[in-house]
Amino acid sequence: MMVNSTVYAKELKRYRNSFLGWSISLSILILMEFAFYRFFMKEDMLKQVTDFFQNPFMKNMLAAFGTSLDTISNPLGYYATRNAIYILLLGSFFSVLYAGKMLAREEHEKTAEFLLSKPLTRGEIVASKLASFFTYLILLNIIILLIGFMGLEIFKGNNEYRPKAFLIYSLYFFLLMLTFGAIALFLSVLIKRGRPITNILIGIIFGGYLVDVLSRVTASVDKFGYLSPFKFVDTGVLRPDYGLVWWRALYFLGLSFVLIILTFVLYKKKDVLV
Repeated sequence: MMVNSTVYAKELKRYRNSFLGWSISLSILILMEFAFYRFFMKEDMLKQVTDFFQNPFMKNMLAAFGTSLDTISNPLGYYATRNAIYILLLGSFFSVLYAGKMLAREEHEKTAEFLLSKPLTRGEIVASKLASFFTYLILLNIIILLIGFMGLEIFKGNNEYRPKAFLIYSLYFFLLMLTFGAIALFLSVLIKRGRPITNILIGIIFGGYLVDVLSRVTASVDKFGYLSPFKFVDTGVLRPDYGLVWWRALYFLGLSFVLIILTFVLYKKKDVLV
């Protein structure tokens, strides 16, 4: 499918302010959390946290999330424990809100007739809008990567971390956001009359996150966690053998690819409201 430069540029302009807002907000949150890490590593604060982690109930509860005193004492472990919550959730929100509106808003705002009257195929329209989504998604993840790396370098003190593990963990961020974007895009085509599906999309993210949390806390429902995309993000960044697991990456890429292809097929056949 060919990308139409006019539609692509229009989409970039349409979502520019939104992208800047999300980028600035995430950058501030990441740096704020790192600033707290410097405070957290002070001797008196560390002693209080040590007592907290020695509580048997809390120790078992936090262990289900891969959290321990050794983990959060390491700058990358702290990043994976604290910052990742904001990045995964807020990044996923950005992804679904962007992708979920790209096609639906043309019907909702009654501009589909103008767009479809141009010498463009529906495939070109989807491809052009999808290209703008990929552009901003990649840029957002580059910003997250740079701010995260800067935060690690500034606030790590005398502690060390493995940059390779940080890069791989950042790649998981991108893959998760891509998958949620593909889900949102697909659902937006299924909904008739271009109705807003923001609440549905936010519910899917919160629901997926809750399923993942419950699967980690309760061993009896561990397998149900794989119903959630969050489950496929490998959070064990401090493992010596930590790397990109092929079946996890295949899940994200395979699901995204299938949903995007289905979006092209369904949009070509859809009775678009004009």
